[in-house]
Amino acid sequence: MPAPTSAIVSTSAMLCARPLVRAAAVARTPRMSPAAAAIAVWSRGYATPSGPPPKGFRLRPQPEWDQEKEGTFDKAGKYFLLTEMARGMYVLLEQFFRPP
Repeated sequence: MPAPTSAIVSTSAMLCARPLVRAAAVARTPRMSPAAAAIAVWSRGYATPSGPPPKGFRLRPQPEWDQEKEGTFDKAGKYFLLTEMARGMYVLLEQFFRPP
């Protein structure tokens, strides 16, 4: 029984959505077309490659709130600096678009 058309379209869309990863350079023969050379050099990377995971595969755990290097006053200062910058841009645009 053939697969439904929607399943084929979704599978091909899923395969096309995977990022291209540069593979090892392949020696291009004189008779190889540019399209064939592009296919030979670029390949799709998968989330679960075969073999053991690469070195440093696991990520470090996220630091807890009491382990962060940035203090509360530093965070508050950045927040208020950002709001003051936004306020300054608003005042600038207000003056720029005012009637003459």
